[in-house]
Formats: sequence, structure tokens, C-alpha cells
Amino acid sequence: MRTTRLLALAAATSMVVLSACGTTGSGSDPAQQQEAKPASEVKIGFAQRQMDAPFYAAMEAMAQQRAQEDGFELLFQNAGGDPVTQLNQVQAMLSQGVDALVVNAISPETQRTQLEQAAGEVPVLFVDTGVPEVGLTAVQSDNHEIGRLSGLLTAQRLGQGASIQVAILNGGPNDEIVGPARQEGFLAGLTEGGVTAEVVASATATYTQEEAVPATESMLAAHPDTDLVLGLNDAMALGALSVLRNQGNTTTLVAAAADGQKEALAEISEGGCTGQYVSTGLNSPSIAADQVFDIAVGVATGEIDPATVEPTSLTQAAGIGCENVGEFYNPESIF
Repeated sequence: MRTTRLLALAAATSMVVLSACGTTGSGSDPAQQQEAKPASEVKIGFAQRQMDAPFYAAMEAMAQQRAQEDGFELLFQNAGGDPVTQLNQVQAMLSQGVDALVVNAISPETQRTQLEQAAGEVPVLFVDTGVPEVGLTAVQSDNHEIGRLSGLLTAQRLGQGASIQVAILNGGPNDEIVGPARQEGFLAGLTEGGVTAEVVASATATYTQEEAVPATESMLAAHPDTDLVLGLNDAMALGALSVLRNQGNTTTLVAAAADGQKEALAEISEGGCTGQYVSTGLNSPSIAADQVFDIAVGVATGEIDPATVEPTSLTQAAGIGCENVGEFYNPESIF
């Protein structure tokens, strides 16, 4: 197990005692704390929202890596984007006796009550998408800031004073927190950079490259003068780029509000500062998963007191464009 790492995290969190997000599970009462046990005796559940994009696959890969390295038993479930399925999977993992539960929530508001109940039984930790004021902690990106930084880079490309029409690929009606924050941040970045943007169309592609293709085709058919297609993640932006190339459209630009997927970084790198794929934002699934399992293992083994865990941990935020893509692009990375 990563003992040194966990002890360091425990020491850091014990310096400042903060209240947890809300309902935190049976391990949150210091009077109930038990003697620490080895990770080999720990069972941790991971309820993943979907697996149809590389971002989510990279999260699972990190979770499996941590289970192998640390020695805990990992129960993994893929909800396929269905919030009811995810809640059923959470209940199944609780019945299997998990010591902690990691959840990437699908629909925070509709799942709130059931996840509050789960958090009353075991420590619940959220990754990527959390439910405000529920669970022990949430490890996620600063979606508004990442979007803003990507929007600033796109504004630099367009030039101060530019006026553009934007079509947006979004995550769908269940995407109640992450997507809206990214979109708002990106548009704020454009404004901050002196660009006037009119959103002429928005379509659901549920964060997948495949669904982004017909969605982009429909938006462009209705709005052929679109200057920029914004994907709220790289997978959707890559789907839009494939449509533009198939149509021979070299003037409409593409950008993503977040992710930093290696295929997108390759497009930015190869296209340079005149390429069609302009910018994205750093949102590492591996870093987020690694951080949340640091905490989950520590709490489940008793090496970390839940009362010392911060309610929210934000991963590094950065905008990625032609001038700094080399700092982030690794063709050998999982994501």
C-alpha cells in the first residue's frame, strides 16, 4: 500500500479541521473511529457514470491500478449514463459491504436523496461530478475556471473585437453542474478576451464523439455561418472536427471547454497556431481518480480521520493552446 503517501495526506489534512460536505457516513464520528486496518482488508466501491468516452475509461484504469498497488478490493460498476441504474448499483455495493464508496454522479439533484442515504451508511466520496452538501468530499476540476482559460486562448486566436456565432455541444439534461459551469466559463473567457459571441445553437451529445457527429451536422445545417463549434469536452469537439473535415469546411473553428484528451492535444500540436482545433482545458481523469482513492483508502483503513478531510479538492486548472500544448501532450498516456 502507498503508506508514505497516505500518512502524508493524513498529516496534511489533520493540520486544519474542516466540516465535511454534509452527510458523511458512519465513519465521520470520531467516537466511532476504529483501529487502522490494512488495505488488504478493505473493500471500496466505484460507481462510474458511463464508459463511452476515454475520460471515464482513464478513471477506471487509475482505480484498477490503485487497487492493484494498494491491495484493496475494488467493486466497479458502469451505469451507462442512467441515474436510476447507478442508484441500484450503489445499493448493490452497499449490500456487498463496501467500506467506502466513490461515485461519479449522473444527475446530482435527482439522485440527492438516495445518495444522502448511502452517505449515512458508509463514507461517500465524489469524483468529477458530486452532489453539493452530500458525502465526505468531492474531488473535481474547477470547471468554470478551466473553461474560462480555454475561452481566453480562443479569444486570442480570434482577436479582440471579433464577433462570432457559436454552436455548442453539451452533455444533456442530466448534466446539471459540470457542463453549465464549463460553458459559462468558456463564454466568459471569450468576453474577457474582447470577443462578442452569439450562441446560435446548442445540441446534446452526452460527452461522446459518436453522438457529436449527428448533433454537429444538424447544427451546421441550420446555421451554416457558424464560426466556432464548442464542445464541452474534447470527445465532442473531436466529433465536430470530423464533421467539418468530411464537409470540407476549413473555416469553422473547433474548441473544447475542458479535458485535455491526447487526441485533441495532437490536433492542437499538429495544427499549430493556425490549426482548426484551437484550445482545450486541462481536466485530468487520472489525477482526479488518484486523489479520490488516496482519501478513500485512507478513510477506509482508518489512517485518515474523516473529520479532517476538506469538503472539496480541486485539480489543477490550465488552458491548453498552440503555444503550451507541448507541456501537456503525451502520446503514450491513457487519456
